[in-house]
Amino acid sequence: MDALAIERLVVGAGRIGCDVALAAQAPRTTSPQIAARVCASFPNLPRHACVNGAGDTFGAVMEATSLPHLLEHLVIDLQTQAAPPDASPDTAYVGITRWTDENAGRAHIEVSFTDDLVALRAFRDAARFLNEAVVP
Repeated sequence: MDALAIERLVVGAGRIGCDVALAAQAPRTTSPQIAARVCASFPNLPRHACVNGAGDTFGAVMEATSLPHLLEHLVIDLQTQAAPPDASPDTAYVGITRWTDENAGRAHIEVSFTDDLVALRAFRDAARFLNEAVVP
């Protein structure tokens, strides 16, 4: 059984909203081991800008943040990787993650996009990758 499931995606004007649910047995937060597995495939993740209480980058919290927050940053990273070579260097993807019911493992993520199909694929691929990364 997957640790994380995407329940709903809603494409809006420049943003995609995503409702996710964590399985009952899934960890709610990352660990140093999960962060190391993720960084092996996504080495730029720790350098993402991130508003958090520990620092200016995602690296400051990525060893102890919610799995949905990690999913948000994976989606952003995948969109950045998929950008065409002639894309504006000023393009910045932003996101936000919040628990809608932490006890039940439910969260809402919003991420900006420049191409909705690329963003939808990023959500799919990020969820698949994350489900493999959290397996002990």
